[in-house]
Amino acid sequence: MDNTFIRTETPGLRNGGVLSVLVRVLAVAAAGIALVAMMLIGLFVLLPLLLAGGTALYLHLRRRARQNRDRRADGVIDAEYTIIDR
Repeated sequence: MDNTFIRTETPGLRNGGVLSVLVRVLAVAAAGIALVAMMLIGLFVLLPLLLAGGTALYLHLRRRARQNRDRRADGVIDAEYTIIDR
């Protein structure tokens, strides 16, 4: 019987095996660190910017609506007239 297909070494400890496992662990750790960094940036930078922008837009639109309501209340039509002389 031929034993050419039997491996006697441990797969994780053979030549280059420990290095490949270490590279995989480092890649997973780097991906985890990048994911946590993106989450923190989103939470502490983007979320406050979005809230501030939304609040500013709401206040601006409310002010414009109040100005338009006050203009209509005085009964004067705001328009430009052109007088043509004959």
